[in-house]
Amino acid sequence: MAALRQATLSAGCRARQPQPFLLSCTHDRGPSEHFCHFEAEVCRLQRLGLHGVLFRRLAGTAGAFRATLARVAGQLQL
Repeated sequence: MAALRQATLSAGCRARQPQPFLLSCTHDRGPSEHFCHFEAEVCRLQRLGLHGVLFRRLAGTAGAFRATLARVAGQLQL
């Protein structure tokens, strides 16, 4: 969770943690960038024994969501 939180902050998002494995993130910085609100949830992949990150767009355009997630995923070193 610490790495995910750090990646969202370095991508320019405000993040809060309402539940132990859930981050609620908002990206609205920059005059040319669009508003984007999304959730990032750390989940366990049962059969593989690995952990994954599930992103859900809650508000904003698909383009803003895609661009913000590209920055976050680049910081995560997946």
